[in-house]
Amino acid sequence: MKFCIVGAGFSGAVIGRALAQADHDVVIVDERSHIGGNCHCATDAETGILTHVYGPHIFHTADTRVWS
Repeated sequence: MKFCIVGAGFSGAVIGRALAQADHDVVIVDERSHIGGNCHCATDAETGILTHVYGPHIFHTADTRVWS
């Protein structure tokens, strides 16, 4: 089956990967040039420190399966 996912944020990227691993044809489109949506991080060229591009974000869960 073919899927087009609009938005490469956290949900779109995870769903797209799951569908692709299940042997579906997947196209993900996003207006930004990167995946991850507002969770996107980048490494500072001078310090090597990972920074939150769109401000800090906290992932709330104690579920070890989700973290894995």
